[in-house]
Amino acid sequence: MHKTRYNLLHLDLSLNPVGPLLIKAGGFSTDPSLPDMQFVRTFREGGEMLYIPGSSLKGVFRSFIEKALRTINEANSWKRACPTFEAKDKEHEPNCTQRIRELANTDRKGNVEIKSCDVYRESCGACRIFGNTLLKGRLAFTDMLSASDIKTETRYGVAISRLSHAVAQGPFEMEVAVSGSFEGKIIMENYELWQLGLLATAIESLNQGFLKVGFGKNRGLGQVNLKIKNVILEEIAPLKADTTLRGLGDFVKDTEKKEYGFAEPFILEDIPHPVKSEKLGFYQVRTFNPEEWGIISRKIIQEL
Repeated sequence: MHKTRYNLLHLDLSLNPVGPLLIKAGGFSTDPSLPDMQFVRTFREGGEMLYIPGSSLKGVFRSFIEKALRTINEANSWKRACPTFEAKDKEHEPNCTQRIRELANTDRKGNVEIKSCDVYRESCGACRIFGNTLLKGRLAFTDMLSASDIKTETRYGVAISRLSHAVAQGPFEMEVAVSGSFEGKIIMENYELWQLGLLATAIESLNQGFLKVGFGKNRGLGQVNLKIKNVILEEIAPLKADTTLRGLGDFVKDTEKKEYGFAEPFILEDIPHPVKSEKLGFYQVRTFNPEEWGIISRKIIQEL
């Protein structure tokens, strides 16, 4: 399925710290004025700036979605999440990569052949979104760069010994962001509607404070607000209707739906009219504002 592109979701995002936020930089800075634990920085436009790596957000989203899927844990469907690590023996559950390799065929020359439809169908819901060693992920996160002046402050902490209840290490300094704005993008290609639903659920949980980002989540750090500034939906032209949202299963033949194990619903009716709709090349591009996307995402979540 990665050889084609039927649909694409493009979210423009703005992330604001609700409380103190720390994405720790690895190693030590050459700047002696920075705290022991400094916020990660990158070099842009002739100077250093604070930023949030896309991998930090991706890890938070995957962890949440895996937890949600393991709570449901329906066998032989997308509503499950495989173990994080490979099973060392038969007593433990194999992850998706191990299970798929068992289905592989070997030709006369000893080459292992695995059909792409088998890889997708046998992968759990989390792997179908984020990928595994045999399957490319459909969800991509860009780095979130500072879009305004990020105000930081220094906080102090100590490590308490569980045996003596005295200070074991510290005090140490933490550089936390307390205000400002970071901007970035989320892109999902060739999505099924349930995948959009899980993404929307994760964003909602993040905004409600149930899901946190970065270091010190159990110390009161990491609560953020993720605002959606703009939404772009691309579908292979022509559209069925401006008020219709099509998942991947609606673009392919019935035989492919079965081979890949695409899940219903394949189509969502009666979504709001876009702010803008235009044909660009082979694709119809629709633009929605945050309020319209809120209505769409709630309708998708109700279909989960």
